[in-house]
Amino acid sequence: MGAEISMGNWSEAVFSQFLEQGGWSGAADDNITKEVLSADLVKAIITNYRDKPTELWARTDLGLFALAMGVAEWGIADPSGLPPDPADKGWASDAGEDSGKHLMSYAIGGVGISHADVGDLQKFMRYVADSGLVPQEHRADLLRLADDVQYRKPGVVYDELRAAGVCAAEKFQTDLSGEPFDHFDVPPKKSYCTKYANSALQARDWRIFRTWMRAALRTRTAQEWLVGLWMRDYWYKSLDRVPEGDGWIEEALVNVRVRNSARAVANKAVTRPASTPTERVQRELDAYGEWKPSTLLRRCRIMLRPVVLYRHFAGEQPLKGVLCPKA
Repeated sequence: MGAEISMGNWSEAVFSQFLEQGGWSGAADDNITKEVLSADLVKAIITNYRDKPTELWARTDLGLFALAMGVAEWGIADPSGLPPDPADKGWASDAGEDSGKHLMSYAIGGVGISHADVGDLQKFMRYVADSGLVPQEHRADLLRLADDVQYRKPGVVYDELRAAGVCAAEKFQTDLSGEPFDHFDVPPKKSYCTKYANSALQARDWRIFRTWMRAALRTRTAQEWLVGLWMRDYWYKSLDRVPEGDGWIEEALVNVRVRNSARAVANKAVTRPASTPTERVQRELDAYGEWKPSTLLRRCRIMLRPVVLYRHFAGEQPLKGVLCPKA
């Protein structure tokens, strides 16, 4: 299935609402927090999939829901009538300056709503360089930063680029055209600067990177490209790997969050014995926790939000017996 997927197989109406409700515009910056989707949009996505589960656009729209709610940690704007929030936050967004993911992310964590990094970031930077957005006189500078030989670890390491700027004495407050950066400014810890120090990168590289990442994220075509990459390499990979049957979608909604962190862990999770929807979801959580216990502790209840909403709007009974670790 995954090999047949091309980027952008969603409903245009749903994707437009997804962008609008996420605060995106052609002048936006990475300073938007507490993003939420409307209950009506979530209901439409889920009921469309329930009624037309074999339609590619319906499956892809469901992926947008999984990305926003389970991965990006967005909330619901109007939660009246919804079942209890498994995160016990009244369905409020958990996306802040240094948590969650934003459509305009480039200042901390990664790029775009998927927080593209390493291989995904390298692909996106090369796409931007070839998109016509970057003037010819600046293209070589961006492509140099997309060359993984610049980095201490394989791939394009986002945090090495960021550390080159935020840990330097020299700070650039404007982009290459003189427009001020108006993004989140979360001071780095000393341990961060030590961990990601790379003498091959300089403060000016962070300025170059931010200039073109912001410019690209302000275009709908780049948003479509980046979300489409996530769909192809994460959402549809989870749909392929999770065995079909009762609880398939519920498990896929959790597996894709695991996959967003660690593909190998997501692939191994589905090999564990499980027969009921509850057991399917639990094996995903257990595999994630064995990989990184502290990460599961922090994210477990947020990861269950898409499952609860899916079963609610699909007209299914709530799952019982799924366990998250206690602090």
